[in-house]
Amino acid sequence: MAQSEADWEEYAKNTFSPIIRAHYYFTVWRNYRILLFGLNFPSGSILEIGSSTGQISLRLSLKYKLKPVLVDNSQIALALAKYNFKNTGIQPKLIFGDALSLSLNQKFDIVHSHGLLEHFERREQQIVFLNHVNHLKTNGLLICWVPTPDWTYRINRWYLENTNQWIFGFEQPIPPNEFIEIFERHHLRIIRIRHMPGWIGILALKP
Repeated sequence: MAQSEADWEEYAKNTFSPIIRAHYYFTVWRNYRILLFGLNFPSGSILEIGSSTGQISLRLSLKYKLKPVLVDNSQIALALAKYNFKNTGIQPKLIFGDALSLSLNQKFDIVHSHGLLEHFERREQQIVFLNHVNHLKTNGLLICWVPTPDWTYRINRWYLENTNQWIFGFEQPIPPNEFIEIFERHHLRIIRIRHMPGWIGILALKP
């Protein structure tokens, strides 16, 4: 099953370490900026599914003047997200919820997730991805990042598992062609793809 073996409470705490914060800023945030570079990004609302401590939604909200809603199944992660947003002038709506059963009475201009889908088996991935799409407005943007099963991923995972540092439980990286097919199956118009060692990110529009 999906995330039962993962220690997301521990992961949330680790995001405050200098090394992980640097990773978020210099790698994750940098890749978001490259994916979005030069685009007319809509102001409005943004939903992050599997937000953890909300570091990327915070940066997106500050840069593009967005109203964020964060969903996660870790109370510690949401508490730390609230702390992250403190003194920024932005008050996120924090929702304790499960990506598999997510049903909010709202649609958003932007929906995004980073490192979420791979923690579900293939059938559940389809449900979680559909929950992304169903919470998106017409002409809204979907941003989704997942790891890919290349040599970079395999070496990194091997090291973490063999040094007892793997805390992510079940994780099944998604080949790029399969990831693209998921978007096409839901009739989303892919605007841009960023593929680097170990990860792929796709920006798409819901017609």
